[in-house]
Amino acid sequence: MDKIEDNSSFEEFRNNLKGGKSVKKIVSFLAPLSSRAKEILDAFENFDDIEKQFNEISKSPDKFNNYFSGLGWIAHESGNHDLIMECINLAESDNLKAAEEKLADHYTSEEIQWLVTSTYGVPEFRKRNSLINVAFEDTKAQRFHSAIPLLLMIIDGTVNDISKSKGFFAENTDLTAWDSIAAHSTGLSKLRDILNVTRKSTTTEEIFFPYRNGILHGRDISYANKYVAGKAWLTLFAINDWAKALQKNKENPPKETKKATLKEALSDLKEATDKYKLQKEKRAETDKFMNHWKSRKPMANIDFPVQGTEEKYTEFTPERDVVCFLTNWQKGNYGQMAKQICFFRMNLIWVKKQEESEKFLTKRI
Repeated sequence: MDKIEDNSSFEEFRNNLKGGKSVKKIVSFLAPLSSRAKEILDAFENFDDIEKQFNEISKSPDKFNNYFSGLGWIAHESGNHDLIMECINLAESDNLKAAEEKLADHYTSEEIQWLVTSTYGVPEFRKRNSLINVAFEDTKAQRFHSAIPLLLMIIDGTVNDISKSKGFFAENTDLTAWDSIAAHSTGLSKLRDILNVTRKSTTTEEIFFPYRNGILHGRDISYANKYVAGKAWLTLFAINDWAKALQKNKENPPKETKKATLKEALSDLKEATDKYKLQKEKRAETDKFMNHWKSRKPMANIDFPVQGTEEKYTEFTPERDVVCFLTNWQKGNYGQMAKQICFFRMNLIWVKKQEESEKFLTKRI
């Protein structure tokens, strides 16, 4: 069986690395003799770091699935990479129980808020937005008895709409996609087979898998725990990644893989190296500012409703921004209010773009 690390995107970058290593050996030999060769060698400054990170990222999904897919957890594109690596390390230390505890806690906590929000981008999930939000609220409140059946219904109905044929739990539903982690043959298809097992008798023994037939048909009574809920949420998020992979392949069909020329390989490698270096510098700068950050108490002289002018408040403080906004509201100066909101949104967009850029680079390398 092929591995996730053999996916096209991983293989393409791996080939670029191989070509880069060859070039690095040549320019290392020529660097003492040529200033031009030395300049080229400088471009390889972060090469070893990139290769190390790539090897970790490309191999981690297969390692994770090897340890955890049989337990109902699979790797998926939007999964938390740090959590995946932590769980792999625990598994390699023969501590699967602690790893499962971390996974269950993560997928039933507020940390999955952004994953919940990301489902809005898939039309088949978006029409179930209100149900997904109810399931999320129930999960945060540990009302697993109500969240789990709801998630199973959302999962089955959404896949039915996407495939335009059968639901997630049907045996012949194709849950694979080209160049995907979640939709690899070791991912969603295997998870479906586990969760779709026949449950013929009623049992009061606690279960730790979201068995669709046992729960929705009322045969598995003791299902309400964080492990079942966490695995149901992970399944939903993996389906979201699968749906996005299908759409991506529909809009940009896979092309026949062509062997890159040495020049093309070097160009791609240099681009990734430059982005990595820039991102590393930006991260270091951000960390520097974060290390100097100190909490402060809110200003004590704030009156609501607002009294006086914004000059009464210290510059570059949240209090002054609030006062400015409310003062303009009182005056009916909606233009200035709009500008202030626009400024805030532009900053949020910039932060989001930075996060997306870092996420893209991480996937790329």
